[in-house]
Amino acid sequence: MNTKKIQTVVTIIFVAILTLPLYLGANNIQIDNISLTGQDITNEYTLIQFDTSWDNSWRISEGPSNWDAAWVFAKWKLSSGADWAHCTIDTVDANHTAPSGSTIDAPNQGTKNGKPFTPGIFIYRSANGSGSVDWNDAKLQWNYGADGISDDAIVDVEVFAIEMVYVPEGTFHLYSGETGNLYCNFNSGNTISSEAALPEGAITWSMESTCCGAQNSDGTIGGCAALGANYPKGYKNIYCMRYQISQGQYADFLNTVTSIQASYRCYTYLGPGWNSRYMISGSYPIYSALRPDRACNFLSWRDGLAYADWAGLRPMTELEYEKICRGPESAGIEFAWGNFTYITAAVAISGVEDGTEIITNLGANCCYGNQTFYGGDGSSGPLRCGIFAKSGTNREESGASYYGVMEMSGNLFEKCITVAKYCWYDDDLVWNHPTNVGSFDGQHGDGVITYGGFADVPNWPSPTLTGTPDISTGCGVRGGEWHNNPHSLRVSDRYWAAAAMSMRASSFGFHLVRTQ
Repeated sequence: MNTKKIQTVVTIIFVAILTLPLYLGANNIQIDNISLTGQDITNEYTLIQFDTSWDNSWRISEGPSNWDAAWVFAKWKLSSGADWAHCTIDTVDANHTAPSGSTIDAPNQGTKNGKPFTPGIFIYRSANGSGSVDWNDAKLQWNYGADGISDDAIVDVEVFAIEMVYVPEGTFHLYSGETGNLYCNFNSGNTISSEAALPEGAITWSMESTCCGAQNSDGTIGGCAALGANYPKGYKNIYCMRYQISQGQYADFLNTVTSIQASYRCYTYLGPGWNSRYMISGSYPIYSALRPDRACNFLSWRDGLAYADWAGLRPMTELEYEKICRGPESAGIEFAWGNFTYITAAVAISGVEDGTEIITNLGANCCYGNQTFYGGDGSSGPLRCGIFAKSGTNREESGASYYGVMEMSGNLFEKCITVAKYCWYDDDLVWNHPTNVGSFDGQHGDGVITYGGFADVPNWPSPTLTGTPDISTGCGVRGGEWHNNPHSLRVSDRYWAAAAMSMRASSFGFHLVRTQ
């Protein structure tokens, strides 16, 4: 009788409440009808049930042979408390419920408090197809006992979803074939055909490498670091965010960390008006993004790493950047959409910038050239994520990479982990900052950041404040951004590939990745 009474109380009291309006993504991805069900007090788990839907989904078995997916994770807090924590999700696929037409993949990330642990799951089409998806009653097994929660706790739960693109395993090429018009581009013979360790100097770059892509002018002395077997070289299959981190997503992050963490991770602009179209405002725990679909600029290396750790993702390497852009195609002087002659800058915005706005000047497929926009909010800066992809547009017209990842050329720089042994920092004009990038082993975030708001994943380069000057050794930027001319947007251009800049800037953004 007592056991039955306790079970009844648990069923009533252990509830899920979605307390904050969440921004989830650029392709209208939605998480609805969140509830907790099927609690098992013996094994200390319950099921997080939700509906999910998004537009422009696909799965194909030819060409890129890939699909899109949602990376889904959850946060919890006691209803009587203020601080959010990460939900420990079970690693056994069969312990989750995938709606008809979908597949749930729960990657194993080890154990947490003696329980198998993953910070999230992928959900994607189980068969070829395209168009919108609308899946009801998906269920994730949350091992709440591993999070130290009592059976009769009253909790709030929030579920997050980030659109991802699957990039399959395969050989790819780095050599551009160009001379004289690129900076630091990789030399002939740099083909990546495995994830095997590479000795120092195994990857070389061109004579134009007097800039921030290398320490020296020939790409050999002090050039490429020794890359360990676990340094992600792009051969292995991964998932990449379909879009850059948006301002809405970053505001959600700020609202579900602690006030101290948010104070370190929030860029506050105190000047007149909005700065380079950055529109996050407010204070903890009610930060809001006036333009949630817009790519988030002013992200420092440490901001992006903290977000990655919080979301269970990781930063990409510059080798992965090139693979995501061009796939198995021959390397060239191309933009991310595989062509060097097809490029038109966005100039005219039609409509209120509420996620439905479009670019109306003919042929526009990229944000570059320091344009002052006509219409919308005007000004100069990044555009909303995926703005060039419309019904019926092809890869060139939408500015998509080989695998369907958006804005890998232009809009905002891609912060990546370099291959260079030494980095350059523009405040002291010194080259001899060692990067130690070869120890990066591709570990993922676990959903938890430090008290001071930093990522704390082993072997991630420069996640915290160290050194004088304050530099982020091991990082660089690729892909160009909204200020740049077309030459800087080319996939092979490495002008800033080893620039260890730690600051927040109007041109810095992130695509994050996760190894399957």
